[in-house]
Amino acid sequence: MLHQATDFALHLSAIQASAQALLKAADALNDQQRPFVQHIARISQNLLEQLDGLPATEAAYLQVIPALGAAFRSPQESLIGYARMLLDHPQQFGSEQITEMQSAQLETLYTHAIQLFQATDAINQAAFRQRQAQRQQPAAAFDLVTMLYQQAPLYHYWLKPYPVQLVMNLDVILPPAWGRPYHVDGLIRHVLMTLAAELDYQGEMRLSANSKQLGRVTVELVCKDTQLSEEVLASLFQGNGRHLYGQHLHEDGGKIEVVRQHDGTHLLVHLQTRPHAL
Repeated sequence: MLHQATDFALHLSAIQASAQALLKAADALNDQQRPFVQHIARISQNLLEQLDGLPATEAAYLQVIPALGAAFRSPQESLIGYARMLLDHPQQFGSEQITEMQSAQLETLYTHAIQLFQATDAINQAAFRQRQAQRQQPAAAFDLVTMLYQQAPLYHYWLKPYPVQLVMNLDVILPPAWGRPYHVDGLIRHVLMTLAAELDYQGEMRLSANSKQLGRVTVELVCKDTQLSEEVLASLFQGNGRHLYGQHLHEDGGKIEVVRQHDGTHLLVHLQTRPHAL
């Protein structure tokens, strides 16, 4: 369950509601105050749009908020600054004193902006600690299908800006996989995002899991009706530390295989199994 203090959408929605209440109230803002409140409304709306489609869970926030980085954090400083200026120095924005209603809305707005900023810092710190711990975890048995189900909403979230349709088929029971879920998830996410964001792949991608090979479970990603070139495939795991995705997989007994079939290029991520480990 997500704690209210780290519910980013809750804070942003409250900020947006207060800004809109100020803009629409009978106690009209003057020409100096209105632009600042409009800025607040736009900033909070833009931040809400960055979270659109993201599950409101701590696990999702731990992965996404740090990745959004300054694009999500920096505008929050403007929210705090504008609200504080309007509260503390209304005379700088016109001769009229702010009304009791305006003061209450600005206090609400400011409080949620501060809590949003604090929540962002807390999530970034927690995510750093989590990554450090995950990197030190040894390989172990894990349920591959459960991991993919849990990460599916995030795969869809990351692909949302691109003309890619991700179709997942996880209706299967598999023996326990052997490896490090953190690295397996990172590899899959890397392939999906690199194909969509850097290599301009467009169309349908199919992701499924199976145990067609004895002693192995496999994540199968199909670029439907597309034959990826050798150059494109090589670029997935070369340069900028990308070789580490394959290296971590190999360390745990896994491997990557590319198969060209009539329906498109199949990228297979094979993992060893531990049939009686779970």
